[in-house]
Amino acid sequence: MPMEASADGLQPLGQQSERRCPVCALFLSAGTLERQRVWYCQKCRGVFLSNDDFVFIVGRRRARRTGPPAKPAPLNPEELKRRISCPACSMEMDAHPYYGPGNTVIDSCERCRMVWLDHGEVGALAKAPGRV
Repeated sequence: MPMEASADGLQPLGQQSERRCPVCALFLSAGTLERQRVWYCQKCRGVFLSNDDFVFIVGRRRARRTGPPAKPAPLNPEELKRRISCPACSMEMDAHPYYGPGNTVIDSCERCRMVWLDHGEVGALAKAPGRV
């Protein structure tokens, strides 16, 4: 999928990391979302970013949202069973519902203060109902 088609609006920077995608095992590439540096997988389009950048990006996208919020899909309990390793420390990440609006399951590493988002989850969180 070309980057222009990214549901998350990710802009590639053309740099590669030594860190690997926890889903595809490919090397992650550098990119930006809302001018914040993130790492993404060119195959599955997952995004790896710091907790602080995650909060900033989702907050900014929600503040600019126009139109009515999207109706969240029901939480899929199977997503909570997924086990992936943190690209930074290789320890198992915690799969849990995002504790903001919407029914999105995210993966986070409390040790590294990093978050893994599957492709499209930034957009889903930005369109979720609830306060900005």
